[in-house]
Amino acid sequence: FRYFAAQGGTVKVISGDNPRTVSEVAGQAGIERAASWIDAGTLSTNEDYDKAVEKYTVFGRVTPEQKRKLIRTLQKKGHTVAMTGDGVNDVLALKDADCGIAMASGSDAACQAAQLVLLENNFRTMPAVVAEGRRVINNIERAASLFLVKNIFSFLLTFVLLFVNLPYPLVPLHLSMISALTIGFPSFVLALEPNKNRVRGKFMRNVLRAALPGGVTNLCIVLLLQAFVAVFDFPMEQLYTMTAVVLSFVGILVLIQVSHPIDWKRGLLCGAMTVAIVFCFTVLHTVFDFVPLSTQSGLVLAVLLLLTIFIMLSVLRIQQSLRHVIRTIRVWWKKKRDSMDAID
Repeated sequence: FRYFAAQGGTVKVISGDNPRTVSEVAGQAGIERAASWIDAGTLSTNEDYDKAVEKYTVFGRVTPEQKRKLIRTLQKKGHTVAMTGDGVNDVLALKDADCGIAMASGSDAACQAAQLVLLENNFRTMPAVVAEGRRVINNIERAASLFLVKNIFSFLLTFVLLFVNLPYPLVPLHLSMISALTIGFPSFVLALEPNKNRVRGKFMRNVLRAALPGGVTNLCIVLLLQAFVAVFDFPMEQLYTMTAVVLSFVGILVLIQVSHPIDWKRGLLCGAMTVAIVFCFTVLHTVFDFVPLSTQSGLVLAVLLLLTIFIMLSVLRIQQSLRHVIRTIRVWWKKKRDSMDAID
């Protein structure tokens, strides 16, 4: 219970027994605000439930239908609810909770309705369950962000080339090298490391938010690069090499972004991938068909690499500004809707 309190969770005790008795037991178990209890028999209207779920910690004399009502009320208020139970009277609430947790020693109905079953009947295992869930979700978000950068870039570039007569600036061999060193191996390592950070936001929204700056930056820089190549009449082989350099550079920037906060392991990963990419462009250039760049194309590439950082930071700032505007509009709309409900 101390662990969940430290993590920002709130423990509610819902029981069919006498609320005074339940309150005493909850206090001995170390649950915060255990002395704040209510008899569920006094709850009748939706307004009663709305006030009670925020005010009280212990609920006594609760019927199975009322347990479901309490769970739904908490969810309506924006809470993510995990419900633990072991009896038939908990089945309705277990099914409606975001995460239903049953004891193996409980009824078969409760075990079938729950998503998790504690085989050792020990609530002490829950912190480990939460830690594993956080590791999976947070690490998959990072790995998915890396993969989605390439997908966003490929989709946008293909869409643009449908209307603009420009050559496709990539060859499969280069793309394989970039994908392996900026996506494949880093995502494998990031997906396996421990991660106890609290899960925040929506999964797809977080993934798109992390991947979009890299994808848009890739598109802008590659289109600028193609414009330079068309103006200065560089050979196509140099276009392919310069594009590979730009995409590798953006890939490392995205890897650094999704690896925050950087510790020595993630720093080592980013450094190793950077060294590996440089090794491929220098020592293994013949293997990957990279061609030497002229002085003019090298200067253009240097300018574009500096511009890459500026574009990526700009996209991030625009993204943050849009998030702030959307959040402001949502707050305004919620206040307006609540005021309209109050008038009704």
